[in-house]
Amino acid sequence: MSYKHILVAVDLSESSQSVIDKAVSLAKAGNSKVSFVFVDVDSVAITPQEEFELQEKLQILATLSDYPIAETLVVIGDLHMKLAGIAKEHNIDLLVCGHHHNFSSSLFSSLPKVANAVEADLLVVYLDH
Repeated sequence: MSYKHILVAVDLSESSQSVIDKAVSLAKAGNSKVSFVFVDVDSVAITPQEEFELQEKLQILATLSDYPIAETLVVIGDLHMKLAGIAKEHNIDLLVCGHHHNFSSSLFSSLPKVANAVEADLLVVYLDH
């Protein structure tokens, strides 16, 4: 199955590259459009300078991906709600995100909310660090 538009949710940590690599390998196979998103779940608002700095980090990841990235988005809010809205607005048919397996993620994982909110296929990439 090939996808038309893949959204890659990144947290801008080193592990983001693993999530991007998985998404790009799928995109190459199907010649899919790829977009990146960073959702700031800890802020109520960000300054234009902070948004610029986050966009720069996304652009670096886009350049390193060795695949054309259609759009990079920085948004603020609840992860599941923002991803669901972006997926619908941008006709996303696959969301790729990472998941760290540790004690706190087993208690507070946002994956169930994301899976229930996003109207697209979901690929969760296991991250061991």
